[in-house]
Amino acid sequence: MVRRLRRDAARAGVDTLPVVGLFVLALALIAGCAKTGMPGGGPEDTDPPVIVATTPGSGAAGVDRESALTIEFSEEMDRSSVERSLTIDPDVALGRFEWTGTTLRTSPRSLLPDSTTIVVTIGGDARDYHGVAIAEAVSFAFSTGPDVATGTIAGVATFDDRAASGALVWACPEAIVADSAGIVRSCEYGAVAGEDGAFVIRNVRTHPRRYGLVAFVDRDGDGMFDTSRETGWIASLLALIDSPGDSVGGIELVLLPPPGGDGE
Repeated sequence: MVRRLRRDAARAGVDTLPVVGLFVLALALIAGCAKTGMPGGGPEDTDPPVIVATTPGSGAAGVDRESALTIEFSEEMDRSSVERSLTIDPDVALGRFEWTGTTLRTSPRSLLPDSTTIVVTIGGDARDYHGVAIAEAVSFAFSTGPDVATGTIAGVATFDDRAASGALVWACPEAIVADSAGIVRSCEYGAVAGEDGAFVIRNVRTHPRRYGLVAFVDRDGDGMFDTSRETGWIASLLALIDSPGDSVGGIELVLLPPPGGDGE
C-alpha cells in the first residue's frame, strides 16, 4: 500500500513523505481509538465504602413480617462480595438479590419471625467496585416486636495460645447439642471474632436461662460446626441475660482441634 502511494505520487510529481506521514498518522489514530478499558487519570480510590441507609432502619420496632430489606452504600460495590458477606441472625432464608445502582434489595422467602429482634450484618469481606474493603463489619438491628433487644455477650476466642481470628461465635438460649452427624447447625445469635479474637454478640433478648456459646473455625464455609472435622468449643449455660440491657463480658472461649486432628 505504501509503495503504491509512492508510485502514484511520483507520477504526479508530488513529494511522497507528507503523504506517507499522513497515512502512518491515520493508522496510529485508528489504533488509539481501538483501545478499551477504564480511562486513566485521577487519584486512586482508597476510601472504604460505607452504608448510608437501610430499610428497615436501625432500631426500628414493629416491623412488618413481610418487610423487604434494602441496604444503600456510598458507592458502587462488588456485588457478589456483598452478597457473600451478608448474614442475618436469627437465620432467615432470603430470595434473590436485586441491585439498583448502589442499593441492594432482597425479601424473606417466608414471614420474618414474630416478636423477634433481627440483626443484619455486612461482613468485612464486602468490597467496593475498585476492590477497597469496608473498614469493618457493620450490623444493624430491627424488631418485629414492640422493642429491640439490647443485651450483649462479649469475650475472646483463642486457639493454640493465639487469637482465633475469623472464628464464628454463636449464642443459643437452648442446650447446644450436635446432631447424629456431629453437626451443630445454627443458633439464634452470632458474631465473628476479630483479628485479636475479640467478639461481641449484640441485641440479645432477655431469657430466664443462661445462654450457651459455641465458637468454631468454619473451614468449609458452610456456616455449620462439624465437630468431627473443625476446630471449636461448646460452652453450655454460660451467659445470663435476664434484664433488658444486660451485658456479660470477659468470656474466654478456648477452641480445641477435632478428634484426631490438629485443627484450622
